[in-house]
Amino acid sequence: MNRLPLIADWRLTFGTQLPRGTLLLLLLAALLAVAISAFSLWRERRRGRALALLGLRVLAVAACLLVVVEPRLELGQVSVVPNYVAVLVDTSRSMSVAPPDRGPTRAERATALLAKAAETFTGWEGSGHKLEFYGFGEVLEPATRAGLPAPRAEATRIGEALSELRTRFAGRDLGGVVLVSDGIDTGRIGRGPLDADTRKTLEALAAPVHTVLVGESELRDLSVAAVLADDFAFVRTEVKLEAILRHSGLGGRVVEVSLLRDGRLIAAKAVLLREESAQEKVVFEFTPDHPGNHVFEIKTPVLAGEALDTNNSQVFTLKVIRDRVRVLHVCGRPTWNERFLRSMLRLDPNVDLVSFFILRTDTDEMPLGTGEMSLIPFPYKEIFDEQLRSFDLLIFDNFNFKPYWVEPYLPGVRAYLEAGGALAMVGGDLSFASGLYGESELQGVLPVDLGGIPSDGPGAWTTDSFRPRLTAEGRTHPVTALSLDEKANEARWAGLPPLVGINRVAGLRPGARALLVHPTQKSKDGKPAPVLATAEVGQGRSLALLTDSAWTWGFGAAGAGDDGHAFQRFWEGAIRWLVRDPTLALLHLDLDKVEYRRGQSVALRTRTLRSDFSPAPAIEVALELRPADSAAGANPLRALRVTTGSDGEAHAELEGLDPGAYRLAGRATLDGRAVDAETTFVIRPEGHELDDVVARDQVLREIASASGGEFRDGSLGRPSVRPPRKVRVGSLRTVEIWSNPLVLLLALGLLAAEWTLRRRTGHA
Repeated sequence: MNRLPLIADWRLTFGTQLPRGTLLLLLLAALLAVAISAFSLWRERRRGRALALLGLRVLAVAACLLVVVEPRLELGQVSVVPNYVAVLVDTSRSMSVAPPDRGPTRAERATALLAKAAETFTGWEGSGHKLEFYGFGEVLEPATRAGLPAPRAEATRIGEALSELRTRFAGRDLGGVVLVSDGIDTGRIGRGPLDADTRKTLEALAAPVHTVLVGESELRDLSVAAVLADDFAFVRTEVKLEAILRHSGLGGRVVEVSLLRDGRLIAAKAVLLREESAQEKVVFEFTPDHPGNHVFEIKTPVLAGEALDTNNSQVFTLKVIRDRVRVLHVCGRPTWNERFLRSMLRLDPNVDLVSFFILRTDTDEMPLGTGEMSLIPFPYKEIFDEQLRSFDLLIFDNFNFKPYWVEPYLPGVRAYLEAGGALAMVGGDLSFASGLYGESELQGVLPVDLGGIPSDGPGAWTTDSFRPRLTAEGRTHPVTALSLDEKANEARWAGLPPLVGINRVAGLRPGARALLVHPTQKSKDGKPAPVLATAEVGQGRSLALLTDSAWTWGFGAAGAGDDGHAFQRFWEGAIRWLVRDPTLALLHLDLDKVEYRRGQSVALRTRTLRSDFSPAPAIEVALELRPADSAAGANPLRALRVTTGSDGEAHAELEGLDPGAYRLAGRATLDGRAVDAETTFVIRPEGHELDDVVARDQVLREIASASGGEFRDGSLGRPSVRPPRKVRVGSLRTVEIWSNPLVLLLALGLLAAEWTLRRRTGHA
């Protein structure tokens, strides 16, 4: 233990054994004796004589008391043991706030404050104190006076910092604490009052805590303080998001608040920042159009003179799931195919079906007027203009759009498809080229090319009987997977009843895939005529079934010895593929969560599956990590490769990521074809450090008051700290002042002298 040099020390003690009550009575008697003497001398004309008599009485009484209390003088040497003064400086992110004139930040002012207090610190060190410096935010971090940590902590926990300080100084003498902060506490104290744990901590420290506020007299700042949203939402169902804006010094301004999904703007609102209120609520309403984990951001512009430009946005994740597949089925006329398809969809508990089929056209001769009929007109405007985007899948079943005023809405159907919708077109004599789709807006989004095919006559529609043949693509595609085993699947298709009739096409459009083809017929391009084809269209998908006799895969197949479920399984697989059901993916990127705190590792599980959905081992997967709002083709932040094990899984961890939103993309080759997958996640700053950056003094004032310290605004001054302890060393010599006959003789002599002088002057 380091100590200062030894110094001489003395101490006055009393050796009397009399009880305190007796000593108190003796003291009162002594005071009474002096008071009586003073009263008797009140009228003495000679002031000198009166003072002499009173002085003799006081000295005599004092000498008597000296004998009674037995005073002792203890002489020895002591060593002063230094104690500690802890200086805590806030190093949270709110300390990076600067005033509107762009002057020094709070952290810079705190550093200057410590430099200005150098004389105070030097004085403490010279008086036997040791200084220790700490930065604090989320935790207490040792520092030096000249080397404080940068303001990067994501939270300010003053109460917790004092508790940790108490633990660090357990068994050591703490003389005082200096706490420098902007008072923005995001821990257990919050905005005050002090909780019971913090008060107990201050009592246990047994030292004054002097608090110093570092803040601004004026501040301009706008922040997205909070976002209120559910953890998940449903596809095609309206979602409501609420954002809380906090502002200071910006009243009367109008700002634009934006909502972005995966880096793309989807909504914006103008908001007035009212003078009389420090916060505003903004509500966004939108309808998700496809499932998955999506990164959303609500942000405001950075205004001139703002204290911070890093709290103007909030990033969060929203998991969009599909409750039921909402299907719009539009049929040109009642047919067996329409009946079986509508019955199958209506009985499927996972499908929400809205079905329309045409029973008459405007050219049909009717004996009654329109007003006298129970049939309603086809609601084309409501369907294709107002309600289309609320559906996951649109099925045109042998439907000719021309007679029903649908043509003006086909561009909207195309936009719906390209934005993530799904379209299935079923053949027949009113479909494809026969339905004039080769001249419509849908020509470019169907999987087949209708160019050069006449709209009527034998060139557009045939009535021959045939058994379609699976293509190489169709053997492994989920739409045509009647069985997970490839050989069993091919045998199952070969055993189904033949189809009757096929729509003629020029061929497949670029990028489309044929899953079933005609065994003998050729398209105009010379390749086998497609019977079933699929295509990717923007963010959506389309499917073409170029026959209206697929219903025989159910009813007819059951009569031929099949289980009769091929029709149902085909459409179930087609619907799942069209709406991008996640269960059909062969490459999966699974995270243990979608939101992480700063410093947490992102745990990734990569899964690869064969076409029969069994694990695919020894598959190399290329992974690339990018910001969620990065442009397509941007260089990745990180790139790595993993190889799946015997269970078709590989694990990896991503560490050291800064707060923000990220998109992780994976690519692999499975069963000879390229597959990809992606997922998004967020690294979130912990706590709400920057939600409201206006400096607050309440917590600092309460800490100083509860601990016996002082609160200061902007400067330290010279606050008091507990003095160091003195430890007596070496031998102790005691001198008993009262143990001397002269003291008793002095008391008797003084009393005798007073009595004699009183007699001579005529006083009783």
